[in-house]
Amino acid sequence: MAITPLGHNAYQFEPVAGSSTMGRVAAAGQPDKPELLTEPCQTCASRRYVDQSNDSSVSFQTPTKLAPSEAALAVAAHENEHVVNNRERAEQEDMVARSTVTISYDVCPECGRIYVAGGKTTTTFTPKQQTMDSESEGPGGKVNTFA
Repeated sequence: MAITPLGHNAYQFEPVAGSSTMGRVAAAGQPDKPELLTEPCQTCASRRYVDQSNDSSVSFQTPTKLAPSEAALAVAAHENEHVVNNRERAEQEDMVARSTVTISYDVCPECGRIYVAGGKTTTTFTPKQQTMDSESEGPGGKVNTFA
């Protein structure tokens, strides 16, 4: 997923001044805001991504430069590595892992472009529900007492 900033549109949809015909497309005028830079600014060019967790088996252990068009997908894939590792750890400990992934975006203060600011995986581990024994199938034996 790539998010590109909105630039200046080449046409303004407003009537031409002094014209009796309404609804014509006028020639492009000066935008209210300065044009966005076509080249990355210094801040965007020097942006690096690095993992802040203690999980050494995932990517981005060293600062890595990503193109803005690749950042969202790369960060999402990195967070998925955390999800998979947590699920495997939960299975080894006879637990269930439930993960939530959040991708954060921000606006570059220098050029105004939207960029991927990072990602966060939050995982909760819960014990697996115990299976019912054949001995407990009497009255009330199928009630789930797990809380």
